[in-house]
Amino acid sequence: MYKVLIVDDESTVRKGLDAVIPWETYGYEVVALAKDGQTALDLCEKHTFDLIISDIRMPGMSGLELIQHIRSFDQRVQCLILSGYADFDYAKKAIHYGVAGYLLKPIDEDELIPAILEIKKKLDEENTMKKISSIEKERKLESFILSKVLNKSIKDYSDDEKAHMGKVHGILWEKYRVLLIHIETTNLETNNLLSLKQEINRRISLDKKAVVFLHESYIGVLLDGSSYKNRDIQLFYQEVKGAMSLHNVCSVVAVGNCVNSLCEIKDSYKTALTLIRNRFFYPNNELLVKGRELIVLNQSENQTSMEIQDMIEKLYLLIEIGEEGKLETVLREIPFIKMEDEFSEEALKKLYVSVLSRVVTKLQKSNPEKEVLLVEASEKILEIYDSTNIETLQNNVVSVIKGISEELQLDQTNDQLKKLLLLIDSKYSENLKLEKLAEIFNYNSAYLGKLFKSYTGEYFNTYLDKVRIKNAKKLLLNGVKVYRVAEIVGYKNVDYFHSKFKKYEGISPSAYRRKQHMSG
Repeated sequence: MYKVLIVDDESTVRKGLDAVIPWETYGYEVVALAKDGQTALDLCEKHTFDLIISDIRMPGMSGLELIQHIRSFDQRVQCLILSGYADFDYAKKAIHYGVAGYLLKPIDEDELIPAILEIKKKLDEENTMKKISSIEKERKLESFILSKVLNKSIKDYSDDEKAHMGKVHGILWEKYRVLLIHIETTNLETNNLLSLKQEINRRISLDKKAVVFLHESYIGVLLDGSSYKNRDIQLFYQEVKGAMSLHNVCSVVAVGNCVNSLCEIKDSYKTALTLIRNRFFYPNNELLVKGRELIVLNQSENQTSMEIQDMIEKLYLLIEIGEEGKLETVLREIPFIKMEDEFSEEALKKLYVSVLSRVVTKLQKSNPEKEVLLVEASEKILEIYDSTNIETLQNNVVSVIKGISEELQLDQTNDQLKKLLLLIDSKYSENLKLEKLAEIFNYNSAYLGKLFKSYTGEYFNTYLDKVRIKNAKKLLLNGVKVYRVAEIVGYKNVDYFHSKFKKYEGISPSAYRRKQHMSG
């Protein structure tokens, strides 16, 4: 509806004009009545009107004087003059001040309606042109910003030229920051994307400076870095989430670093883009900000010396002895194993799957009776690839591995040394080292060695060798070849096995087999 102000010193004329015409039918709304020119001028200085219908002769300020004053600050408003005098000089002056029409009193409804319809036609045309101009201005501004963030400027502008262009486009600010929204909902139509852009525009505070732009599946917002502090950005992020929710759209939002000039906004854009691409390492449903990663992405300073095989052995032994409390800590160290590939979401998922699959394979060999459980665990491990962020991934992994550990726990005794002996008796073929076991059982290795000697009467390595030799003798009597026996009981070198066997039995493995067969 176009807003109308009626000005006349006669109350009956003012109220009559308001009542006699069905203004809304013709696209108008009478919002104010004024009894004289000064009152009308005060109203025009405070409010915006589209059409002023004014008597030409009034006490104090005339209708023409009123229009003359109004034209000093508003060239857009349409004016319709009413007069009881058929005075051609008045008509000429009215035309000079750009009035839209001149009607004689008493007002004939059949003359007034065509006049306001003609004025409405002009107002409609002006609004259309204004919209076109606004769209074109917005398009140019968007194109200018994109040329900066994508670094595709054809011309290398000087500082003065950049400042001038910033002023022309209304974005000559002291600081800049890019907030980037990645639209993850697939098959979103262009019209819906434009609607989203408009919705975000509507949610920008009137006291803040920001420009919204589109690029492929991204909606960018160039923020005035001086007016948008960290708290303001968080509040605006909530507004963005509201807009996305209103349109049932899934998105990820990141904010780049603050920069000091238009030519640097590409750096802020790239930072935000990198954050979105690395969103796997950030909490879900939060604004992505550099420095708030769940784990440090630069491994070089946080790299542990642990190799993959060491990690596998450690996890395997912790599961076998039922040390669930330590499993989570070790599992969360996996991202810091040295990788062959460049550190990334895909490389990290691949590393987790590799380590855990190999742990499960070792468990399958030593626990054949739990085959079904461990096969199911292997399938769950592959679900790692569906994890949306590292927090979810690690929580799922911990849950799976702890579930396996609960099923495979040995005798629930608090006697750590008994646990250790049970472990040696069942896992003698593994690469058991006192130092590694001491770490798992939370002992100093030298101290554990003394405890072990006191408890068993044997040094750790001697006890382990004797367990291996005892089992080797059984295999030899079953006809297993010597080199295979060595491998099965945990000796990688057959000559070393020979020396150990002879040390404890006094004869070689082959001689032992012959002797036993002859005596049997």
